[in-house]
Amino acid sequence: MTNCIRVEPMDATLGAAVRGIDLREPLGDEAFGALHDAWLEHAVLVFPEQFLDDESHQAFSRRFGRLERVITRREGSTVVISNLSNVREDGSLIEPDGRRALFLKGNSYWHTDSSFKRVPAKASILSARQVPTEGGETEFADMRAAWDRLEPEMQSRLEGTVALHSYRYSQGKVGGLDLLGEDDLDNLPPVEHPVVRTHPETGRKNLYIGRHASHILGEDVAESRELLETLCDEACRPPRTFSHRWKAGDLVMWDNRCVLHRGRPYPPDQPRQMRRTTVAGDQADNEWAV
Repeated sequence: MTNCIRVEPMDATLGAAVRGIDLREPLGDEAFGALHDAWLEHAVLVFPEQFLDDESHQAFSRRFGRLERVITRREGSTVVISNLSNVREDGSLIEPDGRRALFLKGNSYWHTDSSFKRVPAKASILSARQVPTEGGETEFADMRAAWDRLEPEMQSRLEGTVALHSYRYSQGKVGGLDLLGEDDLDNLPPVEHPVVRTHPETGRKNLYIGRHASHILGEDVAESRELLETLCDEACRPPRTFSHRWKAGDLVMWDNRCVLHRGRPYPPDQPRQMRRTTVAGDQADNEWAV
């Protein structure tokens, strides 16, 4: 199968399209190794027209590690696939200014999934089930290249600094927190992560920032927030970014350890249904891993 796999790099410092593979079929060790190597190199892989159902989506995801349970608990069950949709179970669309829309709005800001957890996520794997006729793209930004482009003085300034990541802080800025119970929010206390991380598999340094990073510990809160916002704004520019225009059936996976992403607006009167699994960080005592 590996002889059929084609990896086509994007015109950016990250990202590649992968063709010649059907992810609905069991993934052998040789094919998995080839995909894993491509993922580490390009950080974002786009698999066009895969049309995975929940079962095959989760099976593919588990090849990369244990999955995170979603942040909302459901009585008697553990859920590991998120429904990122503006469509209710009865097929009607949510109100564009309602609580659910506000909850989803947070995804429109640059972030890395689960940085607000003690053990951050390893990967996210998102599949498109239904997409609008326009808008709704997902953009990705390379935090490895963002680090590399910094002046040595700024690199020295950031080395050793630690940021506080908080879901209450980030989601509180856009609303929709009331969709979570107090128990859910209590399970997401603020956590500390280095602003500069070294990728555990490639050894490359990268910035670890985004909307969940509230401020830098030990520094003036307002000034450090301004610094983090400036770093994010300057990092998330070409050639360190690319935008994926979704088609139904597409699957995209990215490395949360070195990539930021955000969703773009789309017409609120058109349905958009996406499903996402999150591969948990490899730490053995990860309380979010299933």
